Amino acid sequence: EDGIVLSSRGMNKILKIDEADMTADVQAGVVWGDLVKELDPLGLVPRVLTNNLGVTLGGTLSMAGLGVASFRYGAQGDNVLELEVVTATGEIVVCSPEENSELFDLARSGLGQFGVITRAKIPLRKRADENRTYILLYDDLRNVMTDAKRVMADGRFDFIESWCTPLPVGLKTDEGRRRVFGEWFFPLHVTKEFVDGKAPRDEEILEGLSPYRKCHAENRTALEFAFRLEPVFELWKRGPYWGATHPWMEVVLPWDMTFFYVDTVLKKLPPPMLGGGHILLWPCTGTTSNIPLFMRPKGEFLMGFGILPGVPKEYVEPVLEALDKASDAVNMANGKRYLSGYVNFTHEKWKQHFGEKWE
Repeated sequence: EDGIVLSSRGMNKILKIDEADMTADVQAGVVWGDLVKELDPLGLVPRVLTNNLGVTLGGTLSMAGLGVASFRYGAQGDNVLELEVVTATGEIVVCSPEENSELFDLARSGLGQFGVITRAKIPLRKRADENRTYILLYDDLRNVMTDAKRVMADGRFDFIESWCTPLPVGLKTDEGRRRVFGEWFFPLHVTKEFVDGKAPRDEEILEGLSPYRKCHAENRTALEFAFRLEPVFELWKRGPYWGATHPWMEVVLPWDMTFFYVDTVLKKLPPPMLGGGHILLWPCTGTTSNIPLFMRPKGEFLMGFGILPGVPKEYVEPVLEALDKASDAVNMANGKRYLSGYVNFTHEKWKQHFGEKWE
């Protein structure tokens, strides 16, 4: 409330890439996609990438920065060696786990409240030549959770992502009105890196998984995989979705409460409400992040859930009301909000979110 938004577009320089140490030193306004393109010819890649590569390093590090490799490497904020931060007094401070560590812990996932990140030094890793992605479809949330947990535990895949996809099936009478209703399906995309053309054997790597249907398998280069959602974004730009209002609402849930929460929310969520958007499932381990201000439930496994609609202006108010209810319900599921997108918190809700860290 009564905050300001700072543009970091002018701070968009990749300052140094050290191939020997496998690190990149960049200004906060660099977008992840530009860094990925710069690193690709060197055979390097950041450990964690967001789905949308058009966002800045400083922005995602201030939130946490979650991606399809977070179950293995944590958030983007976990993969930082050093930050430069401008504090509220105008002081430029370099911080790291060893130097000015308190500020380092406040800047990551700090929402800019304790200072503005202006530079980051991040670790890199060697990328594989290619990736093989398997698109699996599930008709039951419990089944996709079972398989997602299995592949996280045994580490057979390098990237995991999932969605909730509505299939409108007709109209039914609800509270005296005819309304569209549908059934929900759950795609699970699992990806394995490989080198020297030695792709995994499909029957071996999918052993023990029980999808409703095995839809597709495809090989892509590392760069193609990183930008795999660009065609979706281009499609959105051609239609009304891109220019619509985007009150995105994301939560992080304990594994044992995920089915209850997601099933309850989906039952109350009419498919047309998405307006061309999508609903994200983000299976993750609960032990890979150590960011103090990234508030999340405790547990070996966690599930992220995001309602990401594109809403025409005339429908914004009822959609916000539904999102507020889903946001409030996360407390009953012992979960936490992920603070990107639409956050309609009162002072008391902010205090509840941060718990013992609130001062």
